[in-house]
Amino acid sequence: MYHAGLMFGLLTGMVIGIAVLVVLFKKKVLNMEFDERQERARGKAALYGFVTLLVVLYLYGISEIALGRWCDALAGVTLCIAAGIGVFAVTCILKDAYLSLKEKPRQVMTMFALISIANLALGGMYLWSGVLVEDGVLTFRAVNPVLGLTTLVILIVYIVNFLLRDREEAE
Repeated sequence: MYHAGLMFGLLTGMVIGIAVLVVLFKKKVLNMEFDERQERARGKAALYGFVTLLVVLYLYGISEIALGRWCDALAGVTLCIAAGIGVFAVTCILKDAYLSLKEKPRQVMTMFALISIANLALGGMYLWSGVLVEDGVLTFRAVNPVLGLTTLVILIVYIVNFLLRDREEAE
């Protein structure tokens, strides 16, 4: 029964995430039309993200051999995916290829702030209740704080890059 509840929770989270993306695309908050320069930069960023994912997956596997079971599979895989996505997003931001020419930066920053707050709040609740780590093993509940930290790092890099670009344009 516990595993069925876990699967239901994961599927519910995925359905909600997909529904939010559909709404954002329909409202034209997310508009994935990039120019040629941005497409090239995104391709390079995807390569960096993919290589990061491979390296981190191998490091995760090696850590399991060297240290024993320190986290459950879902937490470990989420850490690896977050690293790959983080590298992709930060590379895109630094190469000005994160948003299409029609997207509004403030809306995207607001969305990332909300995602970060929600996931970090859930992570805080898990930490407070003592279920984030059980018997010295990082549990699947680490997914929320990992995703929250990843989106927060992306948001911070985006804001800093946005402010620096505005300062350069003003000068």
